Amino acid sequence: MKTKKLWIWSLLFGIIATAVFYGLLNAEEETSASTGTEEIADGKEDEQEDKKQELEESVAEGETVNKMLSVEKGKRAMTVQIEEPQGVAGFIEAGDHVDVVAILTAPEEAKDDQHDAGTLILQNVQVLAVGHSADTDEEKARYQMVTLSVTPKEGLTLGFATKYQLYLMLRSEGDDKVEPKNTHIHEDNLHKGVFK
Repeated sequence: MKTKKLWIWSLLFGIIATAVFYGLLNAEEETSASTGTEEIADGKEDEQEDKKQELEESVAEGETVNKMLSVEKGKRAMTVQIEEPQGVAGFIEAGDHVDVVAILTAPEEAKDDQHDAGTLILQNVQVLAVGHSADTDEEKARYQMVTLSVTPKEGLTLGFATKYQLYLMLRSEGDDKVEPKNTHIHEDNLHKGVFK
């Protein structure tokens, strides 16, 4: 009888000891695995923080990631905001030449006598930069800002026109032909032959 009790107690003690030992080993593995994951995450965060700090320092020191071409004497650099379709779907690069088109909306009180029109407000202007100064190559490919080289008068025209919808037309290299001044088309011209 005593032997039977001894065997039962030994078996129970063995099961309990095994369970406790297994629990301790499993907890230690989970701790080391989670610590390793945290170390990797911390490493990535540290790397991103270092890159961000380097970028901020270079911008603060006057260095830029996204360089701008120098402005010609007598010209000014002016930045306009554009959406992807208006910006030739991301194909514009610094050094390109563009024409700027404004879609003018007739005032509400003059809608009976006047209609919307598109007009060439600037022609053959050089693009000095695309995107922001701190943009990387990847970021500047999805630009929403374009910096143009303009005369003071062209800058005034462009500044006034920003309240309308602006489009850029990319010129081929070497194309310096200029259309007559005040080249525009009224919405009515588009309707001729289409609507009665």
